[in-house]
Amino acid sequence: MTKTVGRKLHKGWAVAIAVLLVLLAVLGAFGLGVRYQISRWENWYPDYEKQDISALLEKTDRTAEDYALLYAQTGLTAVGVEDTLAQENGRETVLKIQEHYFREITVYGRYVSPIMYQERTAERATLARLQDGDILVTASTVVSWWRYGHSALVVDGAGGLLVESIGVGSDSKYNATETFVYLPNFIVLRPKADKAVKAQVVSYARENLVGLPYFFTVGILSKKSPKKIKRTQCAHLVWYAYQKFGLDLDSNGGGLVLPQDIANSANVEIVQIFGFHPERLWK
Repeated sequence: MTKTVGRKLHKGWAVAIAVLLVLLAVLGAFGLGVRYQISRWENWYPDYEKQDISALLEKTDRTAEDYALLYAQTGLTAVGVEDTLAQENGRETVLKIQEHYFREITVYGRYVSPIMYQERTAERATLARLQDGDILVTASTVVSWWRYGHSALVVDGAGGLLVESIGVGSDSKYNATETFVYLPNFIVLRPKADKAVKAQVVSYARENLVGLPYFFTVGILSKKSPKKIKRTQCAHLVWYAYQKFGLDLDSNGGGLVLPQDIANSANVEIVQIFGFHPERLWK
């Protein structure tokens, strides 16, 4: 009897050790993926000279060539330029954006978990003038072998407020758009919808998309578009808010919506870029 118990204990310990070794191997592989993604990604900076754009900003009737030069010098598209110039101290804001656009910033990061890494910088960027319903995306979050990124929905452009789903263990919440200015790359996107639709999207997000548990595999292990949303992740939250009102922002139509899918949607236009190549963007 004692020998039988001993054999069972020995077998139990062997199984436990084997399981532990497998888990450590899996975590090691995931961790290797994080280091690989960190090493292979480079934020883009202009490889051409900074120019004086003051005269272009003083013009009242800018040409396509003017906007092309301003995009190359600031990362602002025509809509980004005009919206930003329309605000108080708009000219100074555009010049600040240009200054940062040409600055090769120092990037550092931190492990949120053994398989997740977030990149940041201590140098503050300046955002274009934001509108309600705009979307912010970044490629600065790594999940193992995947540069997953992050996305958020602007619900108060003037007040600098967004709704986002951050990660495992936290519920979706309000946050400041200011959190994006300390990232080494970002894109400001504007969905191609009228203001009335965007107002509905923002209202819906405020009433229904705050306080939801994070669930990475929404669209794979659960319905992508349930009648009543109970869980979400960053890109899914943005996508779900707009699809409720007839605008599909998932560029490839897959089950899992990614920030990169939204960045490549034909239903958005670019307002501002930083850290991404102006032609390749996030392809």
